[in-house]
Amino acid sequence: MVETSGRLYQLLGLPRSTGQIYGLLYFSVPPLSLDDLVDQLGISKASASMGVRQLLSWGALRQVWVPGQRRDFYEIVPDLGAVVRASFNDFVRPRLVSSQQRFDRMKDGLDAEYRAGLLTREEYRICSARLKHLSKIQRRISSLTPLVQRFF
Repeated sequence: MVETSGRLYQLLGLPRSTGQIYGLLYFSVPPLSLDDLVDQLGISKASASMGVRQLLSWGALRQVWVPGQRRDFYEIVPDLGAVVRASFNDFVRPRLVSSQQRFDRMKDGLDAEYRAGLLTREEYRICSARLKHLSKIQRRISSLTPLVQRFF
């Protein structure tokens, strides 16, 4: 599960170590410290610290107190739906918005280059069609936003 979680996070463009941390804590009954994460995963303390901070910011982990210990310990938040909603709102949605803005700027730039005579009619037609296709894919993905929000 640890490796699978790491690979999944990596596919999403996130650090693999963050996914490994989540996978390890998901199946760990006692809370784990940063040092425990470093030892069990074989990652650097810096990677462990950054991963824990990211997961805390998404609400995927919570810091817990362990009697007799001065170190910080962490455990997962069991409501996976809340984690998915938070990560979607914090990670996916902003990227969808910024990608549409980027497509709009690219279209404006393409139009300007064509008007300036830097592109032939055929180059403009091909580039416009490709950009339109990418923008259509982005809009389809964006249209799934309400479904994701209702599902989780």
